[in-house]
Amino acid sequence: MRKLILLGLLAAMVLPAVAAKRLTVAQLEKTLEAANEKHRADEEAVRLLGEAVLAERLTDAARERIFANLHPGPKAELALQLLADQSAFLDPPAAELPADAAPDAATAERILNAARGYVVKTLPRLPDFFATRTTYRFDNSPQVLGANQWPVRAGLHMVGSTSLEITFRDDQLQPVAPQPANAAAGPPPAAGMQGLQTRGEFGLILAMIFVDTGKGALSFHHWEQTRGGLVAVYRYTVPKSASNYSVDYCCISLGPSNRQGGGRRGGGSSLMVNSPADPTSFYHKTPGYHGSLFIDPASGAILRITLEAEMGAGPVSRMASVIEYGPVVIGDRKYICPLRSLALIEALDGSNAANPVVATDRDTGVNTVIQINETSFTSYHRLGATTRIITDAQAPSPVSHP
Repeated sequence: MRKLILLGLLAAMVLPAVAAKRLTVAQLEKTLEAANEKHRADEEAVRLLGEAVLAERLTDAARERIFANLHPGPKAELALQLLADQSAFLDPPAAELPADAAPDAATAERILNAARGYVVKTLPRLPDFFATRTTYRFDNSPQVLGANQWPVRAGLHMVGSTSLEITFRDDQLQPVAPQPANAAAGPPPAAGMQGLQTRGEFGLILAMIFVDTGKGALSFHHWEQTRGGLVAVYRYTVPKSASNYSVDYCCISLGPSNRQGGGRRGGGSSLMVNSPADPTSFYHKTPGYHGSLFIDPASGAILRITLEAEMGAGPVSRMASVIEYGPVVIGDRKYICPLRSLALIEALDGSNAANPVVATDRDTGVNTVIQINETSFTSYHRLGATTRIITDAQAPSPVSHP
Protein backbone atom coordinates (compact mmCIF):
# COMPACT_ATOMS: atom_id res chain seq x y z
CA MET A 1 0.00 0.00 0.00
CA ARG A 2 1.45 3.35 -0.97
CA LYS A 3 2.44 6.00 1.51
CA LEU A 4 -0.16 8.35 2.96
CA ILE A 5 -0.41 11.69 1.24
CA LEU A 6 1.33 14.50 3.07
CA LEU A 7 -1.26 16.87 4.48
CA GLY A 8 0.66 20.10 4.06
CA LEU A 9 1.50 19.51 0.40
CA LEU A 10 -1.99 18.41 -0.46
CA ALA A 11 -3.50 21.56 0.94
CA ALA A 12 -1.57 23.54 -1.63
CA MET A 13 -1.96 21.22 -4.58
CA VAL A 14 -4.30 21.84 -7.52
CA LEU A 15 -4.72 19.78 -10.68
CA PRO A 16 -5.49 22.01 -13.66
CA ALA A 17 -8.83 21.68 -15.43
CA VAL A 18 -7.86 21.08 -19.06
CA ALA A 19 -8.79 18.84 -21.97
CA ALA A 20 -8.00 15.22 -21.10
CA LYS A 21 -5.56 13.04 -23.05
CA ARG A 22 -6.18 9.28 -22.88
CA LEU A 23 -2.89 7.46 -22.32
CA THR A 24 -1.63 3.98 -21.59
CA VAL A 25 0.79 3.60 -18.68
CA ALA A 26 3.70 3.25 -21.13
CA GLN A 27 2.67 6.47 -22.91
CA LEU A 28 2.41 8.25 -19.58
CA GLU A 29 5.95 7.17 -18.66
CA LYS A 30 7.29 8.42 -22.02
CA THR A 31 5.52 11.76 -21.57
CA LEU A 32 7.04 12.23 -18.13
CA GLU A 33 10.47 11.08 -19.34
CA ALA A 34 10.39 13.70 -22.11
CA ALA A 35 9.46 16.41 -19.63
CA ASN A 36 12.22 15.24 -17.29
CA GLU A 37 14.86 15.35 -20.05
CA LYS A 38 13.94 18.98 -20.76
CA HIS A 39 14.31 19.79 -17.05
CA ARG A 40 10.80 21.17 -16.87
CA ALA A 41 9.58 22.48 -13.54
CA ASP A 42 7.45 20.50 -11.13
CA GLU A 43 4.45 22.66 -12.07
CA GLU A 44 4.83 21.62 -15.72
CA ALA A 45 4.75 17.93 -14.73
CA VAL A 46 1.60 18.64 -12.72
CA ARG A 47 0.04 20.22 -15.81
CA LEU A 48 0.90 17.17 -17.94
CA LEU A 49 -0.57 14.83 -15.34
CA GLY A 50 -3.68 16.99 -15.11
CA GLU A 51 -4.23 16.53 -18.85
CA ALA A 52 -3.99 12.73 -18.66
CA VAL A 53 -6.73 10.11 -18.34
CA LEU A 54 -5.35 6.59 -18.06
CA ALA A 55 -6.67 3.71 -20.13
CA GLU A 56 -5.02 1.19 -17.78
CA ARG A 57 -4.51 0.87 -14.04
CA LEU A 58 -1.39 2.57 -12.73
CA THR A 59 -0.28 -0.12 -10.30
CA ASP A 60 1.89 0.39 -7.22
CA ALA A 61 4.80 -1.25 -9.04
CA ALA A 62 4.51 1.08 -12.04
CA ARG A 63 4.16 4.16 -9.87
CA GLU A 64 7.19 3.20 -7.79
CA ARG A 65 9.16 2.63 -11.00
CA ILE A 66 8.29 6.14 -12.18
CA PHE A 67 9.31 7.61 -8.83
CA ALA A 68 12.64 5.74 -8.90
CA ASN A 69 13.52 6.61 -12.51
CA LEU A 70 12.25 10.18 -12.78
CA HIS A 71 12.32 11.52 -9.22
CA PRO A 72 9.26 13.79 -9.67
CA GLY A 73 8.86 16.80 -7.44
CA PRO A 74 6.45 16.69 -4.50
CA LYS A 75 3.51 18.24 -6.37
CA ALA A 76 3.97 15.99 -9.40
CA GLU A 77 4.25 12.94 -7.13
CA LEU A 78 0.94 13.81 -5.51
CA ALA A 79 -0.68 14.49 -8.90
CA LEU A 80 0.52 11.07 -10.07
CA GLN A 81 -1.04 9.43 -7.02
CA LEU A 82 -4.40 11.09 -7.69
CA LEU A 83 -4.20 9.96 -11.32
CA ALA A 84 -3.54 6.42 -10.08
CA ASP A 85 -6.61 6.64 -7.85
CA GLN A 86 -8.83 7.45 -10.81
CA SER A 87 -7.43 4.44 -12.70
CA ALA A 88 -7.95 2.02 -9.79
CA PHE A 89 -11.00 0.40 -11.43
CA LEU A 90 -9.19 -0.61 -14.63
CA ASP A 91 -7.10 -3.67 -15.48
CA PRO A 92 -3.31 -3.25 -15.36
CA PRO A 93 -1.27 -3.21 -18.59
CA ALA A 94 -1.25 -6.60 -20.29
CA ALA A 95 2.54 -6.77 -19.88
CA GLU A 96 2.10 -6.81 -16.09
CA LEU A 97 -0.28 -9.80 -16.09
CA PRO A 98 1.16 -13.27 -15.35
CA ALA A 99 1.29 -15.77 -18.21
CA ASP A 100 -0.36 -18.50 -16.10
CA ALA A 101 -3.18 -20.34 -17.84
CA ALA A 102 -6.74 -19.87 -16.60
CA PRO A 103 -7.83 -22.50 -14.06
CA ASP A 104 -10.05 -25.33 -15.20
CA ALA A 105 -13.72 -25.21 -14.25
CA ALA A 106 -13.29 -27.37 -11.15
CA THR A 107 -10.40 -25.27 -9.81
CA ALA A 108 -12.22 -22.00 -10.53
CA GLU A 109 -15.25 -23.27 -8.61
CA ARG A 110 -13.06 -24.45 -5.71
CA ILE A 111 -11.52 -20.98 -5.37
CA LEU A 112 -14.99 -19.41 -5.40
CA ASN A 113 -16.27 -21.83 -2.76
CA ALA A 114 -13.26 -21.01 -0.59
CA ALA A 115 -14.06 -17.30 -0.94
CA ARG A 116 -17.70 -17.91 -0.01
CA GLY A 117 -16.57 -19.86 3.05
CA TYR A 118 -14.22 -17.03 3.97
CA VAL A 119 -17.05 -14.50 3.90
CA VAL A 120 -19.52 -16.73 5.77
CA LYS A 121 -17.22 -18.33 8.35
CA THR A 122 -14.09 -16.24 8.80
CA LEU A 123 -15.23 -12.61 8.67
CA PRO A 124 -17.90 -13.04 11.38
CA ARG A 125 -15.16 -14.25 13.74
CA LEU A 126 -13.26 -10.98 13.79
CA PRO A 127 -12.58 -9.99 17.41
CA ASP A 128 -13.77 -6.74 18.93
CA PHE A 129 -11.13 -4.10 18.18
CA PHE A 130 -10.20 -0.45 17.82
CA ALA A 131 -8.71 1.06 14.67
CA THR A 132 -7.92 4.50 13.30
CA ARG A 133 -9.75 5.57 10.15
CA THR A 134 -8.07 8.47 8.33
CA THR A 135 -9.74 10.03 5.30
CA TYR A 136 -8.42 12.62 2.85
CA ARG A 137 -11.13 14.29 0.75
CA PHE A 138 -10.66 15.84 -2.69
CA ASP A 139 -13.03 17.48 -5.15
CA ASN A 140 -13.03 19.82 -8.12
CA SER A 141 -15.30 22.44 -6.59
CA PRO A 142 -14.74 26.11 -7.47
CA GLN A 143 -12.03 27.81 -5.45
CA VAL A 144 -10.58 31.28 -5.08
CA LEU A 145 -7.01 31.16 -6.38
CA GLY A 146 -6.07 34.75 -5.59
CA ALA A 147 -7.14 37.76 -3.63
CA ASN A 148 -10.25 39.54 -4.96
CA GLN A 149 -10.81 36.85 -7.60
CA TRP A 150 -13.99 34.97 -8.48
CA PRO A 151 -14.13 31.26 -7.64
CA VAL A 152 -13.07 29.11 -10.59
CA ARG A 153 -12.87 25.39 -11.31
CA ALA A 154 -9.17 24.58 -11.28
CA GLY A 155 -9.22 20.79 -10.93
CA LEU A 156 -8.97 18.31 -8.08
CA HIS A 157 -7.71 19.68 -4.79
CA MET A 158 -7.84 18.71 -1.16
CA VAL A 159 -10.85 19.98 0.75
CA GLY A 160 -10.33 18.36 4.14
CA SER A 161 -9.27 15.38 6.18
CA THR A 162 -10.40 13.53 9.27
CA SER A 163 -8.86 10.96 11.56
CA LEU A 164 -11.24 9.05 13.77
CA GLU A 165 -10.88 6.11 16.13
CA ILE A 166 -13.52 3.49 15.39
CA THR A 167 -14.51 0.35 17.23
CA PHE A 168 -15.67 -2.95 15.78
CA ARG A 169 -17.86 -4.77 18.29
CA ASP A 170 -20.31 -7.62 17.77
CA ASP A 171 -20.04 -7.31 13.97
CA GLN A 172 -20.94 -3.61 14.13
CA LEU A 173 -18.60 -0.75 13.21
CA GLN A 174 -19.06 2.46 15.17
CA PRO A 175 -17.09 5.67 15.69
CA VAL A 176 -15.79 6.09 19.22
CA ALA A 177 -16.83 9.75 19.25
CA PRO A 178 -20.51 10.44 20.10
CA GLN A 179 -22.93 11.36 17.33
CA PRO A 180 -24.65 14.77 17.15
CA ALA A 181 -28.08 14.85 18.76
CA ASN A 182 -29.70 16.51 15.73
CA ALA A 183 -28.45 13.98 13.17
CA ALA A 184 -30.78 13.17 10.28
CA ALA A 185 -32.75 9.92 10.11
CA GLY A 186 -30.77 6.85 9.12
CA PRO A 187 -27.19 6.02 10.06
CA PRO A 188 -25.60 9.42 10.82
CA PRO A 189 -22.19 10.48 9.55
CA ALA A 190 -19.25 10.09 11.86
CA ALA A 191 -18.39 13.13 13.92
CA GLY A 192 -16.50 15.64 11.81
CA MET A 193 -17.11 13.77 8.56
CA GLN A 194 -18.61 15.59 5.60
CA GLY A 195 -18.96 14.80 1.93
CA LEU A 196 -18.89 11.45 0.20
CA GLN A 197 -19.01 8.48 2.59
CA THR A 198 -19.15 4.72 2.25
CA ARG A 199 -19.75 1.88 4.67
CA GLY A 200 -19.52 -1.88 4.85
CA GLU A 201 -15.75 -2.28 4.41
CA PHE A 202 -15.50 -4.84 7.22
CA GLY A 203 -17.56 -7.51 5.49
CA LEU A 204 -21.05 -6.21 4.73
CA ILE A 205 -20.17 -5.26 1.15
CA LEU A 206 -18.59 -8.66 0.54
CA ALA A 207 -21.62 -10.46 1.94
CA MET A 208 -23.90 -8.29 -0.21
CA ILE A 209 -21.93 -9.10 -3.38
CA PHE A 210 -22.14 -12.86 -2.82
CA VAL A 211 -25.87 -12.67 -2.07
CA ASP A 212 -26.61 -10.46 -5.08
CA THR A 213 -24.50 -12.48 -7.54
CA GLY A 214 -26.79 -15.44 -6.81
CA LYS A 215 -29.02 -13.78 -9.42
CA GLY A 216 -26.17 -12.21 -11.37
CA ALA A 217 -22.90 -13.50 -12.79
CA LEU A 218 -19.53 -14.30 -11.20
CA SER A 219 -16.63 -15.91 -13.09
CA PHE A 220 -12.83 -16.08 -13.33
CA HIS A 221 -11.26 -13.36 -15.49
CA HIS A 222 -7.47 -13.31 -15.04
CA TRP A 223 -4.53 -13.76 -12.65
CA GLU A 224 -2.62 -10.86 -11.11
CA GLN A 225 0.70 -10.80 -9.30
CA THR A 226 0.70 -8.80 -6.04
CA ARG A 227 3.19 -8.27 -3.24
CA GLY A 228 1.43 -11.05 -1.35
CA GLY A 229 1.59 -13.50 -4.26
CA LEU A 230 -0.63 -14.63 -7.12
CA VAL A 231 -4.35 -13.76 -6.87
CA ALA A 232 -7.31 -14.89 -8.93
CA VAL A 233 -9.43 -12.01 -10.25
CA TYR A 234 -13.14 -12.77 -10.72
CA ARG A 235 -15.55 -10.43 -12.50
CA TYR A 236 -19.12 -10.08 -11.30
CA THR A 237 -22.25 -8.30 -12.48
CA VAL A 238 -25.48 -7.71 -10.56
CA PRO A 239 -28.65 -6.55 -12.35
CA LYS A 240 -30.78 -3.83 -10.83
CA SER A 241 -33.50 -6.39 -10.04
CA ALA A 242 -31.14 -8.27 -7.69
CA SER A 243 -29.23 -5.31 -6.25
CA ASN A 244 -29.03 -4.39 -2.57
CA TYR A 245 -26.55 -1.58 -3.19
CA SER A 246 -27.98 1.88 -2.59
CA VAL A 247 -26.91 5.39 -3.49
CA ASP A 248 -28.53 8.18 -1.49
CA TYR A 249 -28.07 11.91 -1.49
CA CYS A 250 -29.82 15.09 -0.54
CA CYS A 251 -30.34 17.54 -2.22
CA ILE A 252 -30.09 18.99 -5.74
CA SER A 253 -27.52 21.76 -5.57
CA LEU A 254 -28.68 25.18 -6.76
CA GLY A 255 -25.71 27.05 -5.42
CA PRO A 256 -22.76 26.69 -3.08
CA SER A 257 -23.21 23.42 -1.22
CA ASN A 258 -22.41 21.97 2.16
CA ARG A 259 -22.04 18.24 1.69
CA GLN A 260 -22.82 15.69 4.36
CA GLY A 261 -23.57 12.01 4.03
CA GLY A 262 -24.15 8.61 5.55
CA GLY A 263 -24.57 5.18 4.02
CA ARG A 264 -27.70 3.05 4.12
CA ARG A 265 -28.30 -0.70 3.82
CA GLY A 266 -25.57 -3.29 4.09
CA GLY A 267 -23.34 -1.77 1.45
CA GLY A 268 -23.62 1.62 -0.10
CA SER A 269 -22.45 5.13 -0.70
CA SER A 270 -24.03 8.48 -0.26
CA LEU A 271 -23.67 12.16 -0.97
CA MET A 272 -25.85 14.65 0.86
CA VAL A 273 -25.98 18.20 -0.42
CA ASN A 274 -27.99 20.75 1.52
CA SER A 275 -29.94 22.95 -0.88
CA PRO A 276 -31.29 26.35 0.17
CA ALA A 277 -34.13 25.86 -2.29
CA ASP A 278 -35.43 22.60 -0.84
CA PRO A 279 -33.41 21.16 2.04
CA THR A 280 -35.80 18.21 2.43
CA SER A 281 -35.62 16.74 -1.11
CA PHE A 282 -33.87 13.39 -1.19
CA TYR A 283 -32.51 11.25 -4.00
CA HIS A 284 -32.39 7.46 -3.67
CA LYS A 285 -31.45 4.82 -6.19
CA THR A 286 -30.70 1.10 -6.02
CA PRO A 287 -28.74 0.52 -9.23
CA GLY A 288 -27.22 -2.58 -10.71
CA TYR A 289 -23.47 -2.77 -10.30
CA HIS A 290 -20.36 -4.66 -11.40
CA GLY A 291 -16.77 -5.11 -10.35
CA SER A 292 -13.99 -7.50 -9.45
CA LEU A 293 -13.01 -9.76 -6.54
CA PHE A 294 -9.30 -10.47 -5.96
CA ILE A 295 -9.09 -13.84 -4.21
CA ASP A 296 -6.16 -15.67 -2.62
CA PRO A 297 -6.48 -19.07 -4.38
CA ALA A 298 -5.05 -20.97 -1.38
CA SER A 299 -7.13 -19.57 1.49
CA GLY A 300 -10.10 -17.95 -0.25
CA ALA A 301 -9.33 -14.63 1.50
CA ILE A 302 -10.55 -11.64 -0.50
CA LEU A 303 -7.73 -9.11 -0.82
CA ARG A 304 -9.29 -6.43 -3.03
CA ILE A 305 -12.72 -5.56 -4.36
CA THR A 306 -13.93 -3.01 -6.86
CA LEU A 307 -17.53 -1.90 -7.26
CA GLU A 308 -18.99 0.41 -9.91
CA ALA A 309 -22.65 1.33 -9.84
CA GLU A 310 -24.55 1.43 -13.13
CA MET A 311 -26.20 4.80 -12.53
CA GLY A 312 -27.72 5.54 -15.94
CA ALA A 313 -29.45 8.89 -16.42
CA GLY A 314 -29.80 11.13 -13.39
CA PRO A 315 -27.97 13.65 -11.22
CA VAL A 316 -25.32 11.09 -10.20
CA SER A 317 -23.42 9.84 -13.25
CA ARG A 318 -20.86 7.65 -11.49
CA MET A 319 -20.33 5.98 -8.11
CA ALA A 320 -17.43 3.60 -7.57
CA SER A 321 -15.27 2.24 -4.76
CA VAL A 322 -12.20 0.08 -4.14
CA ILE A 323 -11.28 -1.67 -0.89
CA GLU A 324 -7.88 -3.26 -0.30
CA TYR A 325 -7.38 -5.86 2.45
CA GLY A 326 -4.29 -7.32 4.08
CA PRO A 327 -2.98 -9.00 7.23
CA VAL A 328 -3.02 -7.04 10.50
CA VAL A 329 -2.18 -8.15 14.02
CA ILE A 330 -4.95 -7.82 16.60
CA GLY A 331 -3.98 -9.14 19.98
CA ASP A 332 -1.72 -12.12 19.33
CA ARG A 333 -3.25 -13.22 16.01
CA LYS A 334 -3.27 -12.12 12.36
CA TYR A 335 -6.51 -11.24 10.60
CA ILE A 336 -7.35 -9.97 7.10
CA CYS A 337 -8.81 -6.48 7.52
CA PRO A 338 -9.24 -3.34 5.40
CA LEU A 339 -6.01 -1.41 4.85
CA ARG A 340 -7.16 1.21 2.36
CA SER A 341 -10.30 2.24 0.53
CA LEU A 342 -11.04 4.65 -2.28
CA ALA A 343 -14.43 6.10 -3.18
CA LEU A 344 -15.25 8.24 -6.21
CA ILE A 345 -18.41 10.02 -7.26
CA GLU A 346 -19.30 12.16 -10.27
CA ALA A 347 -22.50 14.18 -10.04
CA LEU A 348 -24.05 17.01 -11.98
CA ASP A 349 -23.71 20.39 -10.35
CA GLY A 350 -26.69 22.59 -11.07
CA SER A 351 -25.11 25.82 -9.91
CA ASN A 352 -25.06 27.16 -13.50
CA ALA A 353 -28.19 25.44 -14.82
CA ALA A 354 -31.79 26.61 -14.84
CA ASN A 355 -33.09 23.11 -14.19
CA PRO A 356 -30.37 20.85 -12.76
CA VAL A 357 -32.74 17.92 -12.26
CA VAL A 358 -33.27 17.54 -16.01
CA ALA A 359 -29.57 17.75 -16.89
CA THR A 360 -28.17 14.22 -17.22
CA ASP A 361 -24.78 14.46 -18.92
CA ARG A 362 -21.82 16.70 -19.59
CA ASP A 363 -23.13 17.78 -22.99
CA THR A 364 -25.83 19.89 -21.31
CA GLY A 365 -23.31 22.43 -20.10
CA VAL A 366 -23.79 21.53 -16.45
CA ASN A 367 -20.55 21.15 -14.55
CA THR A 368 -19.61 17.71 -13.24
CA VAL A 369 -18.64 17.57 -9.59
CA ILE A 370 -15.96 14.96 -8.87
CA GLN A 371 -15.21 13.83 -5.34
CA ILE A 372 -12.56 11.34 -4.24
CA ASN A 373 -12.08 9.95 -0.75
CA GLU A 374 -8.86 8.18 0.22
CA THR A 375 -9.18 6.27 3.49
CA SER A 376 -6.62 4.26 5.44
CA PHE A 377 -7.23 1.91 8.37
CA THR A 378 -4.35 1.71 10.84
CA SER A 379 -3.49 1.15 14.52
CA TYR A 380 -5.57 -1.99 14.96
CA HIS A 381 -5.66 -3.17 18.58
CA ARG A 382 -7.92 -5.47 20.52
CA LEU A 383 -10.87 -4.17 22.52
CA GLY A 384 -11.03 -5.82 25.91
CA ALA A 385 -9.96 -5.78 29.52
CA THR A 386 -7.42 -7.80 31.45
CA THR A 387 -7.80 -9.13 34.97
CA ARG A 388 -4.98 -10.12 37.34
CA ILE A 389 -5.79 -12.43 40.24
CA ILE A 390 -3.46 -12.18 43.23
CA THR A 391 -3.45 -15.45 45.22
CA ASP A 392 -0.72 -14.74 47.77
CA ALA A 393 -1.99 -11.43 49.08
CA GLN A 394 -1.83 -11.10 52.86
CA ALA A 395 -4.92 -10.35 54.84
CA PRO A 396 -5.06 -6.73 56.04
CA SER A 397 -3.97 -6.12 59.60
CA PRO A 398 -6.80 -5.66 62.06
CA VAL A 399 -7.54 -2.12 63.08
CA SER A 400 -7.25 -1.55 66.85
CA HIS A 401 -9.69 0.72 68.61
CA PRO A 402 -8.96 2.48 71.87
